[in-house]
Amino acid sequence: MNKIISDLKQRLDSELEQFLLRVRGNKQFQQLSQAYFGLGARDRLAVNILCWVLSLYLLMTIVVSPALRHLFDAEKNYQQQIENHAWIVAQQPIVKEMLESKPSVREGSLLSIASATAKEFDISFNRFEPVGEDKVRLRLDQVEFNALVSWLGVLEADKGIVAVDISLDAASSGYVSVRLTIQG
Repeated sequence: MNKIISDLKQRLDSELEQFLLRVRGNKQFQQLSQAYFGLGARDRLAVNILCWVLSLYLLMTIVVSPALRHLFDAEKNYQQQIENHAWIVAQQPIVKEMLESKPSVREGSLLSIASATAKEFDISFNRFEPVGEDKVRLRLDQVEFNALVSWLGVLEADKGIVAVDISLDAASSGYVSVRLTIQG
């Protein structure tokens, strides 16, 4: 490991040395260097101070300012997450009460409830297949998308039936073919 580090250090030193030789060999660098050393002591001091100020400005705008901005954004995001968590914790008793007060007993089979509510939205099943006691696999062709979404919303909100697996294919403008599994 130490050999790798020392080899890497030697290689970096060699690359830096070659780079400095190329810079020093550059005609424009030589002209700048002659102009700099041709200045008086006070002028060189002014140029040095100007270079330091420019370096500090670049360091602030390129490194420090983005880092501070990221830090402040992260702190704001953290505070928002803490507020969200506090709100969720405050809502927990309300949700528990709602879940306990809502009856979970269905009136009829899963398929009969799905079929009855589908008729309200002019939806008919092309194919249906019970999967166990609490799931039904359905196939619907040429169903209006908005009616499908409304139907699924009623199933979930009013009947406690959710779509656990859904696959949509565009049929025509505003219509879809659907394969879905409902559970309740």
